[in-house]
Amino acid sequence: MSAVSLLTKAIELDVSGRRIEALKLYEEGIGELLRVCKAETNEEKKKHFQSKIVEYMNRAEEVKKLVQKWNTKGEICDKIHVIDGASGFSYRRVFEKYMKDDVKEILIDEPYLKEHFQICNLVMFCELALSKCKNLRYIKVTTIKDVRPSSEQNNGFSSLTESLAKKSVTINFDFHENLHDRQVILSNGYIIKIGRGLHYFKPPANKYSIGAFDHNFRECRETNIDIFYCPENKK
Repeated sequence: MSAVSLLTKAIELDVSGRRIEALKLYEEGIGELLRVCKAETNEEKKKHFQSKIVEYMNRAEEVKKLVQKWNTKGEICDKIHVIDGASGFSYRRVFEKYMKDDVKEILIDEPYLKEHFQICNLVMFCELALSKCKNLRYIKVTTIKDVRPSSEQNNGFSSLTESLAKKSVTINFDFHENLHDRQVILSNGYIIKIGRGLHYFKPPANKYSIGAFDHNFRECRETNIDIFYCPENKK
């Protein structure tokens, strides 16, 4: 996409409240505009481009600060302690009542998305989000990159990206090697922090046992789930 197309779309998303996706497009559009500016030989046009770059960079920084505030605010509104071996704590039980039609974007911080079962857990979460958040348009996942030659992370993420695109949802993956926090931030103001992230389920006894597919029957590892709400984050 051209710089004009990227930045026009960024402004449109920004105005509509889809700020996570808008920030990504601002950054891409500014990058394209910098390249155009660098190649421009006409001084007047060059100055115009430089002025617009500063304008867009300032707005992008404002949006970035707004997004960064999401996980630093909020009052706790619910706490769940899952004891070791307990069942009945599927994603539907934990997330469903917060996933409403006012959710347009979701941020997922989950360091461990390397193993097959971990990627499957992400897919399962996305399926729930699609079924409950009718206006969902963007998901951003921050995780640690798997550098192993045999890793299925790249193929798994590519397949999920294509599958979500067919449902008009964009997913973007960012990689941070020092990521430790595990949380899900919904754009309607709810923040769900789980001690074990998305991976609090124990493996099933075997592939034919109850709980192999319906995780409401799956035994869990001990963990704490804290739900925060910040109306200022609601868009």
